[in-house]
Amino acid sequence: MRDSKVIQAVAAIVTVGAVVAMAVTERGGFGPRSNTEPHRAAGAEMARQSLSLLKPGGQITVITRDTTAFQNPATDLLLESFQRELHRAHASISTIEKLQVDPLRLIEVPSGDFQKWIHHAAAGDVIVSFMGPPLLTSEQRRQLGEIQPAIVAFCPGGWPDQIDFRPLFEHGLLRTAIVSRCDQHSAAVSLQSFDQSFTVVTAANVDDFMAAAGKPSAAKSP
Repeated sequence: MRDSKVIQAVAAIVTVGAVVAMAVTERGGFGPRSNTEPHRAAGAEMARQSLSLLKPGGQITVITRDTTAFQNPATDLLLESFQRELHRAHASISTIEKLQVDPLRLIEVPSGDFQKWIHHAAAGDVIVSFMGPPLLTSEQRRQLGEIQPAIVAFCPGGWPDQIDFRPLFEHGLLRTAIVSRCDQHSAAVSLQSFDQSFTVVTAANVDDFMAAAGKPSAAKSP
């Protein structure tokens, strides 16, 4: 009888502990709750930009990090928000390509993989990369010829310091990019709004954006 009471007491403690753990998890842990709004808004904006480029009969392919081995809540939030916005518009993702990446290195898609997905996509399709833009060699661009799908990329962090976005738009390798603002510190992104953290870059404003990033366009020969 005594053993039965002990078992009941232990079970009660375990149950209470599980409930407390669930409550703490839902509230973001014991520390200060971070602001997830910028990344949720970025995911929704990625969806809106993608839908504006999607043609009738076109398909949406998403390239994202595999967060199974290395958890990344920001990536999960982006994809969740992206899918929710598509659902509101009665659209859906055709294919999701999940890549395992080293979290300590700059997140980018292997150029050979990106080239393959661009090659297999058709006009009217949209390729959405949550891992930055397609960084192809000149030979890979030559092999592709005219780029058929529209490409939308999420480029957080130091991408403007790493590359010049202008050639990507010139060669049709980007139609829209959501990029971290040049006038904010990435460490403070979680405390800011979408407009304070990111900016939407297109062919229309890429020159101004790169100039703000400290990379003015080269003077053209007469």
